[in-house]
Amino acid sequence: MREILLTSSVLILAVLLLRRAFRDRISRRAQYVLWALVLVRLLVPVSLPGADFSVLSAAEPVGRTVTERLEQREIYRVPLAPSPMGTAPQVTSPAPQIEGGGSPSGEAAAPSGGEEAFSYPVIRERVVTAADLLTVLWLIGIAAMAVWFLVTNLRFWQKLRRTRAPYAAENCRYPVYLVEAGLPSPCLFGLFRPAIYLTPAVVTSPERLRHVLAHETAHARHLDPLWSLLRSVCLAVYWFDPLVWIAAAVSKADGELACDEAAIQALGEGERIPYGKTLLSLIPVRTGPGSPLLSATTMTADKRQLKDRITRIAQGQQTRAAALFLVLALAAGVCAVTFTGAKADGETGGVRSLTGDELAYFNEEFFNQEGTYSIRNQFLNSLYEKPEDIDLFELLYCGTGIDAPMTDEELRQVGSFDTAGELICPVDKMSVEAINQVLLENTGLTLEETGRIGMDYFQYLPEYDAYYHSHGDTNYFSGVNITAGERVGDTIRLYYDDTFHVDGWKCVTLEEQADGSYWFVSNQPSERPAIPTVYPEGEPVLTIPLTDLTPYEPETMEVIRHRNDCAERGTGYIMHTEDGDELSVRTYLSTDGNLYAAVIYDEAAGRDGMRTWDVGCFFTFPEHNTLSYSDSGGYAVSMDSFSDLFGHDGLVIRYSGELDEHTGATFHDYYYFDTEGNPVLLARVYGDTAQFDLDGNGADELCASSANTAQIFFQRDGRIYEADIDEDLKQAWPDAEYLSFNRWDVSRRNLALWAFVPIPDSPQDGTADRWLYFDGENLLVYRDGRATADHLMEGAEAPEDVMAVLRDYVQEQYTGDHEGLLFVEGGDFVPAPLEYDDWRIESIEGPSYVSVGGLDFAIWSMNYELHTTTPESVILAGGTYMTEDCWVSPGYPGCDYFYFQLDEGGTRTYLYHRMENDCVPGTELFFSDMAYQLREMGLLSFYDLTGRELLDISCSQPVHFFNTLSETNLSEQSQALAAMAACVAAGDDPGTQEIYDSIAHYMEIFSDDLTDGGRAAWQALQSALSSWTAAGDGTVYESGGLSLWVPEGWADMAVVTAEDAVWFGESVPGFDVYERLAHISNPDTGLVWNVRALTRAQFQAAFGDADWSEILGASSYVIGSDDAYIYLLSTPTDVQFLVEDPTSMAQYELLRNQSQTVIEGFFFRNGITPNPDCPDADGCYVGPEASGRPRLLFRRRWTGFWPPVPSP
Repeated sequence: MREILLTSSVLILAVLLLRRAFRDRISRRAQYVLWALVLVRLLVPVSLPGADFSVLSAAEPVGRTVTERLEQREIYRVPLAPSPMGTAPQVTSPAPQIEGGGSPSGEAAAPSGGEEAFSYPVIRERVVTAADLLTVLWLIGIAAMAVWFLVTNLRFWQKLRRTRAPYAAENCRYPVYLVEAGLPSPCLFGLFRPAIYLTPAVVTSPERLRHVLAHETAHARHLDPLWSLLRSVCLAVYWFDPLVWIAAAVSKADGELACDEAAIQALGEGERIPYGKTLLSLIPVRTGPGSPLLSATTMTADKRQLKDRITRIAQGQQTRAAALFLVLALAAGVCAVTFTGAKADGETGGVRSLTGDELAYFNEEFFNQEGTYSIRNQFLNSLYEKPEDIDLFELLYCGTGIDAPMTDEELRQVGSFDTAGELICPVDKMSVEAINQVLLENTGLTLEETGRIGMDYFQYLPEYDAYYHSHGDTNYFSGVNITAGERVGDTIRLYYDDTFHVDGWKCVTLEEQADGSYWFVSNQPSERPAIPTVYPEGEPVLTIPLTDLTPYEPETMEVIRHRNDCAERGTGYIMHTEDGDELSVRTYLSTDGNLYAAVIYDEAAGRDGMRTWDVGCFFTFPEHNTLSYSDSGGYAVSMDSFSDLFGHDGLVIRYSGELDEHTGATFHDYYYFDTEGNPVLLARVYGDTAQFDLDGNGADELCASSANTAQIFFQRDGRIYEADIDEDLKQAWPDAEYLSFNRWDVSRRNLALWAFVPIPDSPQDGTADRWLYFDGENLLVYRDGRATADHLMEGAEAPEDVMAVLRDYVQEQYTGDHEGLLFVEGGDFVPAPLEYDDWRIESIEGPSYVSVGGLDFAIWSMNYELHTTTPESVILAGGTYMTEDCWVSPGYPGCDYFYFQLDEGGTRTYLYHRMENDCVPGTELFFSDMAYQLREMGLLSFYDLTGRELLDISCSQPVHFFNTLSETNLSEQSQALAAMAACVAAGDDPGTQEIYDSIAHYMEIFSDDLTDGGRAAWQALQSALSSWTAAGDGTVYESGGLSLWVPEGWADMAVVTAEDAVWFGESVPGFDVYERLAHISNPDTGLVWNVRALTRAQFQAAFGDADWSEILGASSYVIGSDDAYIYLLSTPTDVQFLVEDPTSMAQYELLRNQSQTVIEGFFFRNGITPNPDCPDADGCYVGPEASGRPRLLFRRRWTGFWPPVPSP
């Protein structure tokens, strides 16, 4: 509709201008014919193929914007049935319900979950947009106009029939009737059998009669009754368009002028003046508007029209050939820009389809960040036409994705504990700062700049300036598949089928910013897009027509009735027939030993099995398939649903089968159920499947591929066809040997494949990579068309300093010595020269950012190729390949990694190169290899690594880790073991326990490979972990009215004393903590820390203005104060644990690491105010304001320490 309105408006205006400009130079009949172009444009809703310039191309951005505004403008929301509190909505259509095999009733199994948590009802709504409202109004207008047309013409016809009488008129080929009264002027009426109706004034004179008959006969010859009907149809359909009304009125007037001209031509030039006088005497002057929908060719006119008509009759202008030619040329030009569409490739008017690489970026990087919580996905959870209207409750339902620790006090205030003090369900904390960070990064707005929609559903604690959400469920939009997209300037529109909410197609609009980031603009319902596929530049190397395929006929399956033969039920689905009736489908194991898929007629579970079982079996699975994965060895059957495939919704059954006696494959059978409930096999495909719009026509194809098969099922002219790609390629590409296929790439809409092809004048074969596309009629096969310039293939990009490192490396490999092997008769290989004459970098990936031990790194990987002139000498082993053009990748493609260290300002320093062919950045093995390499280079030690980092390293190679750790100095070893134990025991990350369990399991098997030192280190970790207890009953020690609580686990690794100490001749209360093994061995060793309570007078008397560091040592710290005391924490300055005992070392580090909690508890129990600026006390304690600061000695903090010491 939008396209027709734009083009017809331009065409109408153009015809009005041509009519005005050439009114005195062309005939009235030629002028009348111009309106036929408008009629065709209005009534034929298609356009010719796109042109470089057309009205649609020029107006595309504006037209699309208007359409989007109308589609996004919400007028009203129609609520649908709400789902229960705190649960996901039940979906009934179009997605089928899943039945659990263990449900005896056969009803759909409810999802399992925790206790019902605070939430608000999930209410699904159907949004009524401005476009919806306008569509309804348009249809109402059409109906009203149609009624008006019928009533007007039926009444007129009935009036004529009642009052007409036949009239004998000589030399007239049409019936003539005389209407004595009620007819304002003579007219022609009737579509299939037109007749001329006369008024009494006409028959008073033979001359008048002759003139009128000539005029009305001209109307009949011009088919004006038909044009009048079509004009009325245009008015009915485009009743809202004033230009159409103008065109209808002007074209009707031009029709009268054309008939005048034709009548005078038939009567003769001598009749011109008498003819004009007849019109003057017979045409009544209309004072109001006529009836625009009356199909009769009446002669009524207003004064202006009558004057113009008589003037033209009197002038009698002749057509000028040059003017007529010019009008035709101009009309043709106007048609060229109004009858053609926008360019099919979407490039015109600034609008272009997104490329496959761009869609892949949005699918794989912008959204759907694997293994992480992607807050961007959550922006798809609500509908909004501007970012201010985003439902923030839906957006932040699962938090911001930014870590936000919570205290017990916060949890208590938001009501997260039950009466026993246990956490009821998980709580997300969202500080206003974190919310603003999310919103600013993704919308450019702060919370205050939004409409704050949904924020009232969160709890807000002003003292923490944070919102909280307690819930046991999730609304995480875990996966989105962007199937099409387009770009206009910086605006990007991405289209996806919302299978998460199951409510149709959506369009999310983004705006690219100057820094390359994207802001969300809107997320609105959309029609399914038909965006053309972007094909590679250049011509395909193969075009395989699919015009000779035989249509595929879906097969109605035979259904065999089975009763009471169910040994075990499998998963079931609730499906719908083509006319909407509900039926149930299950897999089940029969008592005859076969596994079936069946339509369920009746079933009921009993105590000892199925009491009732009445089914229609339509498929028998191959014998090696089972119902359960645990029993199958990978051959368990499964079912899923599909929708909108060739006009059908239905069920996919997946199972293992054999293509032939040598080839197995995963089968996918697509069934729908006809109106009688019969299963119909729509398609059978093999391998990995993908249902998506392959050719960009707005309808899905069904694609599948395995290593050696590939298929496309597509629909053309209402018929389904299957293309066997493997067979088609073998016929069209006879040189190809061993064709192999990858998976279909939904983003790029292609299938990557490769084959071996002969290399001319060489016994070797080369690898030929190809990419296959489908354009609706043909398979298009492209090869890599990337150009190479300055040794870089197109698309291989990196920063200049990184590129220099990569170039130097490849240049070094290119100029090095190379030796190959030549195959000779007899089956032997002999040494042969291997020569290269060029090199290139084929691809570069990165950067990947990795942090290890507080150091930051940027990592790039590269694949390079060397061009050989001796392909016969190339050894194709390991990861080496050689292309059909003799380019050789000598190592493992893409596995050469280059490591750069980043300083605080982001400056890169190149460190080293390493080949990693078994892991990638983000894996534990890759991280482990990095850590070992950096340690060998002296850039970090085990002491620098966190507990989680150490666990990740040890998990990949446990024996090697503990053997290596045992070779380090005792301090480094003890710190590492303590950090690992603390990380596992803390339980903050459930994954750490799994890692530790994996390490322990590995050690049970390979403990014989441990060195003595490695075994001692492993035992020390086990001992440290078993003695780590941050909670429990614990033990309380008292001294001088003060109390100190220590965890229960300290009983096995610590000695705690509580007694007054002598301080400069005066007794002061305090506590001492010792590592047990060292202290038992020597009472003067093992000290971890002690704390002393000094009165202010004692403190001042002891230190005064002297250099107190000489008195206290270099590691004493003021940790807090109260009304009575200043509390001093002291740590030793020498080694206190047993240096030959790994357990003593580990326990010493554990005590230090756990001391923060103990000292904080000491403050709480005794009402002590902490010193907020206390620096890091050798790992035992750090003040709340100093956390994260560099470790400082107390004497450097003396001036201005808190609280101030009173003057003596």
